[in-house]
Parts: sequence; C-alpha cells; structure tokens
Amino acid sequence: MGDPNALTNIDWVNISNWLTMYWIAFPLVIITAFTLMIAHAFIPSAIQTGHLPSVFGRLVWPLTFVAVAVWVVAWIFWISVMLLTPEMLGNIYERFLV
Repeated sequence: MGDPNALTNIDWVNISNWLTMYWIAFPLVIITAFTLMIAHAFIPSAIQTGHLPSVFGRLVWPLTFVAVAVWVVAWIFWISVMLLTPEMLGNIYERFLV
C-alpha cells in the first residue's frame, strides 16, 4: 500500500451515492423486520392466547409477502449503488483483502 491520497471530487460523489442508498435502504430493512415479527410472532401468539380471533391468522402470508418484497427492494438499492460505483469497491477490497 502506498501513501494515502486526498479524496477527489469523484470519491466524494461516490460516497454520497453510497450513503444516500444506505439511508434509503435502512428503513426498508426495519420495515421488513417489524413486518416479519408481527406476522410470525405477535399474530400467532395473540391468536393462541385468545387476544385475537383466529381470522387474523390469514394475515400471516400477506404480511410475509410484503416483508419479502420490501427486503428485495432494499437489496436492489444496495446492489444498484455497488454497480453505479464499481471503483469504490476496488478501493475498499484492496485494503481489506490481504
């Protein structure tokens, strides 16, 4: 490894693109987690204890589908930012893969 260089304008633009996509994807991951938690933990537990009628059991698969769809959208954001700025990956992996 050589001496570190100052970040260029292009590097700052790439970092901005990465951070923007990650901040867009972060709430999507949170939405996925809470939707799966509601669908597979809260609803079955509430049905079993009698707090909800058994008709709410029909919501498990639609909520799971919504969670998977939101998760796929988050992955599309992550992959798109990596494809938009491939030179940044080279800079990162050059330092971490020895």
